Amino acid sequence: MQTFPEKVYDVTNCGEAYGTSYLGICTRRTLELQSEEIVLKTRNCCVSSVQRRPYAQLNALEHRSVCFGLCNAINSDLAPMDDEGNGGIVPGCGCDAAYVQEIVREMNLRKEGRGKVAQMRQQKYMLERITQLAIKVPMLLKSLGVEYPPSDATLQRLFSGSAPEMRPLSEVISLEPLPEFGTNQYDVTHCCQSLACTSRLLELQPDEASITTRQSLSGSVMTSKVPYANIESVDAVSACCCLRVLTAGELTKPPGKPIDEAISPGCGCNGALVEQIRADLQARVEVRGNLGQIKQLEKMMAKFHDVAAELALILDKIGADTSFPPTQETMRNIYGSSGPDLSHASVVPHTKPSEDFQTKEYNVRNETANICCLLCTCGIAGCETYTLTLEPEQAVFRYSNRCDASVERKPYAQLGSVDENVCCCCIHTVNGLAPGCCGDPTAVKEIAEELQNRKVGRGNIAQLRNQENTMIKAMEADVRTDIFLHKKGIEYPPSQQTLQAVYGLAVPTLPPGGTHGETLHAGASEQMDTKNFSIVNACDQCCFCTSHTLELNDEEAIFRLKNCCVQATSREPYAQLGSVEPISGCMGLCSSVHTDQNQICPGLGCSHALVNEIATELQHRKVKRGNIAQIRMQENLILEIIKLGIKYDLILHKEGIQYPPAQEKMTALFGQGLGLGSTCDVRRDITFHLSLISNPSMVVSEKNGMPPFN
Repeated sequence: MQTFPEKVYDVTNCGEAYGTSYLGICTRRTLELQSEEIVLKTRNCCVSSVQRRPYAQLNALEHRSVCFGLCNAINSDLAPMDDEGNGGIVPGCGCDAAYVQEIVREMNLRKEGRGKVAQMRQQKYMLERITQLAIKVPMLLKSLGVEYPPSDATLQRLFSGSAPEMRPLSEVISLEPLPEFGTNQYDVTHCCQSLACTSRLLELQPDEASITTRQSLSGSVMTSKVPYANIESVDAVSACCCLRVLTAGELTKPPGKPIDEAISPGCGCNGALVEQIRADLQARVEVRGNLGQIKQLEKMMAKFHDVAAELALILDKIGADTSFPPTQETMRNIYGSSGPDLSHASVVPHTKPSEDFQTKEYNVRNETANICCLLCTCGIAGCETYTLTLEPEQAVFRYSNRCDASVERKPYAQLGSVDENVCCCCIHTVNGLAPGCCGDPTAVKEIAEELQNRKVGRGNIAQLRNQENTMIKAMEADVRTDIFLHKKGIEYPPSQQTLQAVYGLAVPTLPPGGTHGETLHAGASEQMDTKNFSIVNACDQCCFCTSHTLELNDEEAIFRLKNCCVQATSREPYAQLGSVEPISGCMGLCSSVHTDQNQICPGLGCSHALVNEIATELQHRKVKRGNIAQIRMQENLILEIIKLGIKYDLILHKEGIQYPPAQEKMTALFGQGLGLGSTCDVRRDITFHLSLISNPSMVVSEKNGMPPFN
């Protein structure tokens, strides 16, 4: 991924700074673009607040220009702006268009270079490189005459009863190519907007979607960009028999908007065009969004498991130490007194980093709401049907009656929280669903458990768990490879002469040295202890006998509220907390902290020490168990992959093994049943990967989202 210099912008609005100066309230605002996060600070004599978000959580970014470019503002998750122009970021008088454009450009660059877009590009690149590695190791295995698959006796001797799965080599080297998307544009202007001289253009780019709205009479232009991984859901809605509209999370409902600005081209009855847009957008969300990311990570983890298992067989063949972690004598012989600490790498930290789920369907129709709809429409609307289908990768909500119908698809990674509530001791709901008359308790509990399990097993939590397991296996593969290099007398880092002998004139830049698995970022992620806090507000406690607790476990924050009327439980993964900076008001007398879903104001609002402790703990966990940890883990992992690739180029060169192999050799090694379609396709893909290693400018580039090597 790219790295960016830190920048600070003064975004103080003149109206806020001087309009209330006669009251002594002079507001100052600064925008800090840091290496991993964007920070908006607002201060005056009464209030001090900080909005801090990772770039991966900067869902929507909108540049608004009105009065033919005379007035400019920025609408984002940091500072939402409503339709009347209240809120947002308006530097100065809003007339410096170049200044606003520079800020928006820098924000977009960081959102793409340090956010979800870069994560997806990086994962695709890593999977290709791991597949290349998964071909080189079997070539070495076959060249040395290692039996594969090994006998049960060999597995028992090498792995002591916990033998890994030995997949067929044709499966090991397979790489199913991801669909590639171009740029499609759709005119989604509604006929009523055309009458007001307004146009609306939807542009689906390879990695993100944008909507541009232009109003000719006022000269206003509003452009909103949202990465596909940040689109919460794609919902097709039909109404009044012929009307067709499409909603797509923050793409159609930017920050500050009270209602969705649904996509409804023409007169609103063009169902074919709406369905075409929905299918195109849905395909991109599935491949370039969170669904695609978790699948890529699972493939990478499986390939590293394969490589680590094959390396144990190779070391056994040449009479080297096959234990892991290796013996102290082996470690001293290879690394001297500065060997890596492998005490935490003997086993993977997560036995089930992600899970596969079966499809389940629930009837979630609320009978009370159904009766009310019948009465209000005099039976015209008919009975409602409302079902929740929990598919392996996403939750699908289907609602219909005689007048309306909608289908909403939400990936489990976009479930910001699972909220289970009990109101008045009898009304049970989960995420707004209340099946039955007042919410059947059994059904609500089952749905809540299923949603929670799938959110953990197929969402952001599973992504980080997969990365942590993959890093352990990458470290194992790296150490075992170093044992092989030492046994064969192959020097690493290699001399310049050796590199030229292997690569010719196009010598690649070696990754920087460092601790195994922590080349760029030390302690990229951490396992967290569970902590509990009482966050009940004194007024709620006195008036309603309320208890309110916050539990911070290893993966998410759990809020539990209980009083005489309500029981509520909300679970938020650390990757989706939002800004968790303390806010002070009333000249510093009051303090609080809030996430995107919950507000924390313990005691009388004056518990500064407790608020600061909670905010510090939440921020630490957000960094070590959230999006920033995912990005840092990937950057560490990709350097391990590049390093391993170069080491195996040296090994194959020393052993006299041709890479890429000839067509006949490929068929002899891996057979005809290859996962990529044909042997010819695999060879062409291998040649492309080799060109990446031979050309550092291709490896280290903004396009591929790679960090530069010094």
